[in-house]
Amino acid sequence: MGILRDRRVRRLFVAVGSEYGAEALLVVLLTLTALDGGPGGVTAVLVAQGVPRAALLPFGGLVSDRFGAARVAPITAALRAVLLLAIAGAVIASSEVPILLLAVAGALLGVIDAISYPASMALVPAVAPADSLAKVNTAISGIESVGDLIGPVAAAGLYALIGPGASLAIVAALALISAGGFAVLARAGIPAEEPTEISPRAFLDGLRFAWREDSIRRPLVGLAAAGLLLIGPVMVGGAVMAEERFGDRAQLGYILGGFGVGSLIGLTLAPRLARRYSPVIPSIAGLGLGLGLVAVSFAPSVVLAAAAAAVMGLVVGSTWVAFVTWIQEKTPGSMRGRMMSIVAFAFLALDPLSYAVAGALLPLGFQLAMLIPGLLLAVIAVAFWPRGRAAA
Repeated sequence: MGILRDRRVRRLFVAVGSEYGAEALLVVLLTLTALDGGPGGVTAVLVAQGVPRAALLPFGGLVSDRFGAARVAPITAALRAVLLLAIAGAVIASSEVPILLLAVAGALLGVIDAISYPASMALVPAVAPADSLAKVNTAISGIESVGDLIGPVAAAGLYALIGPGASLAIVAALALISAGGFAVLARAGIPAEEPTEISPRAFLDGLRFAWREDSIRRPLVGLAAAGLLLIGPVMVGGAVMAEERFGDRAQLGYILGGFGVGSLIGLTLAPRLARRYSPVIPSIAGLGLGLGLVAVSFAPSVVLAAAAAAVMGLVVGSTWVAFVTWIQEKTPGSMRGRMMSIVAFAFLALDPLSYAVAGALLPLGFQLAMLIPGLLLAVIAVAFWPRGRAAA
């Protein structure tokens, strides 16, 4: 693999791969550990982590633009490792960890995530050679996709085999490896951009840059719509569908597995699509995702539901890398942190609202809880379809 000949890229993969691996394990392990306090404890911990991350993500990139992504990434990774070590120690030392303690730790992790995620995304174009940026983004997305596939199973296996404390210690070790990888990468020499002040004006400058150009504004709105209308209906509506239509809620795992497989296949197309990027691609992706969710809602069998989900994964896997690569190339280096914050917020921070949307629609039945968001996403994709020269 040609990109692996670059020592800095190899270090980036180690740092980011360890970071994603820790995250994939942590979500499940925190959930299982918090279950000791009942379902309410799980909700409290997950909300405590999700709310500060969502609230701070739009501003987290300012830290990278002010101090440099190469400095911010290893510091936040080290802070995450220290916090995870503290959580692991508390779990090992006590037979029952107070939910309040886990919630506070979750909130602190959410704050760290809001700063570290834009930093690691902004670091990619600073490290990767310009002609290999799409391939590096594809590899990173592949690492994340593999983690999403095997992370939950691995976390459950570790929890059953060695217990929550030791499992969380392994997560902390991965976070330490990530911090070390980012630190070594920073020492390799990353070109520094002109620092930006942390101020409301600097934040608004980032918003204006994202909003003033139609070719950026339209896909960002579509990305936010996908973040709001997909994850909740798929997880909540899909779980109820698996139980009521297919007789076993565990069948949801096959549907999500189909999405993961499709995403990995889509990544093989991503570099070629990135080279041929057009502003119409996000609208095509939104239309495909919306209609894919509609197809899942009508699927009469698990196999067909998984196949429809695989098409959705194929769309995400191929177009996400193309879009992110295009944004990274188009954004000035001094503003990449803020731009990556906006992209991350649009796609990641709306998860809690997406679950609320699914919960509000669920009384209408699981099919409508997926059908309505799917159709709405397709309509938004068509409404924001680039026209005239913008589509070229």
